[in-house]
Amino acid sequence: MAEVPVRPKKPRRRRRNEKQKNVISLGNGIVIVVFVVGLLMSLLYIPWRVSLDSKYNRAALVTEKKVDGVPSKQLIYVDNLTEISELGSAVVFMDLRDDWNRLEEILDLQVPVILTGVSPYPVSELASILDSHCAYTGYMEFDERGQYVLDVLKARDNKSLVFRVHNLKKKEYPNYDIDRAVTRYIRSVRERSVDALLFLTPPVDFDYDELVHKTYEELYEQDLISDEITSPRAGSSRFKLLSALFIFVLILSVSPLGAAGITVVFLLFPTIGLPLAAIAGEFAIYRRLSSLDTGVFRGLLLFFSLSVFLGISINASMVGVEFQNGLELFRGVKVSLVALPGWLFVTGFMKSVSRKISKGDLLVFVFAGIAAGYYILRSGNFSFVLDSERMVRDYLDNLLLVRPRFKELLAYPLLAILIHFSFNIKGKLAPVIASGGSLVIVSIVNTFCHATVPLWTGLLRSLYGLLFGTVVSMILITFVKKYNTSSKDVEVLLNESDEDESN
Repeated sequence: MAEVPVRPKKPRRRRRNEKQKNVISLGNGIVIVVFVVGLLMSLLYIPWRVSLDSKYNRAALVTEKKVDGVPSKQLIYVDNLTEISELGSAVVFMDLRDDWNRLEEILDLQVPVILTGVSPYPVSELASILDSHCAYTGYMEFDERGQYVLDVLKARDNKSLVFRVHNLKKKEYPNYDIDRAVTRYIRSVRERSVDALLFLTPPVDFDYDELVHKTYEELYEQDLISDEITSPRAGSSRFKLLSALFIFVLILSVSPLGAAGITVVFLLFPTIGLPLAAIAGEFAIYRRLSSLDTGVFRGLLLFFSLSVFLGISINASMVGVEFQNGLELFRGVKVSLVALPGWLFVTGFMKSVSRKISKGDLLVFVFAGIAAGYYILRSGNFSFVLDSERMVRDYLDNLLLVRPRFKELLAYPLLAILIHFSFNIKGKLAPVIASGGSLVIVSIVNTFCHATVPLWTGLLRSLYGLLFGTVVSMILITFVKKYNTSSKDVEVLLNESDEDESN
């Protein structure tokens, strides 16, 4: 009887290599699908959003006194109404603490009204009064007495009849010269799309007319000036569905169950769903791309592209008037900024320490804690910024139109090191490098989490970060290749061994 030929078994190493190749091939395929969906979403959303921004990215000037040669709205206080015969270009400033009993009288005039302070009216009742009069109502950014007004405007049924005002407070004038004040006003329009600029007369020796003139001239040159106060009135829900599709596909690349759950929350409960989708998407980008062998340059481009797509998907979900008029914000900014870097540092630190914590471990932990504290203080919708850094920001804004984010200039080289060594760096500095490199993802995503910011500024800011960050990264990698040929060399060079600590 003839023997049946037996197919020889493949060597174990060969089977392991083939399995690894199959995993890599599958990973590449998933990344391609995610990239294509993100690209299609971006190609549909970006032109629409740029068109929307072009309609509303202009501001009207509101002045407390007339300035020759500058078309502006006239600010009128309630006590001075009887002295004004023509209200066609008027904007009434109303302190609800003092003038609440004249509210309906003022609203009957059908002129824009800027509110501040607190009235005896319950929030819902005052919101109903504003709606019944179709009152075009403004609130001032960073108003220390403005939370009640914000609560009222959020409670309105017609949130499209709301406009945002930026002003230099009278107590702030001593901290500014003319050029810095002009830069602040211009940035509020260019970077946050405020609808009106309010110029209060300064209590100190400050050339009011020159400030208004220079601001008007700069706005006119940049096509950011408007004769009337206009604010966004409508959005489009179809982009939220496209955003949900991208988020689903992105998270699906690492967790099918997580993709389904997070997408449902994203669609039904945006207050929780937006930050949850951002955080899960950031983790998915890092986990998926860190498993691929891409090379430094292509790796940086992939991290940049998927991060931008995730940021755009979040941005496209905030096109409703409540977001565009600044009444609703992306909640959980700080959490979305620290979740991925914090996780990478903690898990990496726990792996890097020996049974006995060395002085080097403590030094790394203290350094990371100080850096994290400063990073958190500077992050969020309202952040702490040093005066020296503000001056650098102003200079870069004037030079580049939109400044790159400083954290990205530091993060790109760290991410390049991770990619170069296939995310396989060990030792005491490994958690710092991994955590710092992940800031590229969270910073880019955060750039697009501000609904009132014109989209083109976010895209340009991110491109600047990629350009400058990649240049520094390639120089650093060239240096590493020349002087350190393996990850082991880097570990020996940068990390103190636990054995040396114990001696």
